[in-house]
Amino acid sequence: MTVEFFMIIGILTGSLIILLKHWLLLLVQVIYQIVAINTPDLVFHLLVFIQILFGLWIFYRTIRAIDYFYTLELDQIERIPQKYTKGGRLGQKKHFLF
Repeated sequence: MTVEFFMIIGILTGSLIILLKHWLLLLVQVIYQIVAINTPDLVFHLLVFIQILFGLWIFYRTIRAIDYFYTLELDQIERIPQKYTKGGRLGQKKHFLF
């Protein structure tokens, strides 16, 4: 695994973090990328594996956020029983990481 592959995975993960609106995690991702590039080979391969797992988790959370938005739209136009907008709530979230 090369540095280019690691950077591509990092950039893709960072773009999904932007979609999730979690700016602190984006900062951590950028710092992780900088630190990982300056490590020895054995540790670098471990960090690449961790980055891939983290990227998959972020992708899963993005899919969950898309599902939330879709359900929220159906909830707001009352096509399904109200869950997120019950009692006058708007159903908005600060970020979609958790």
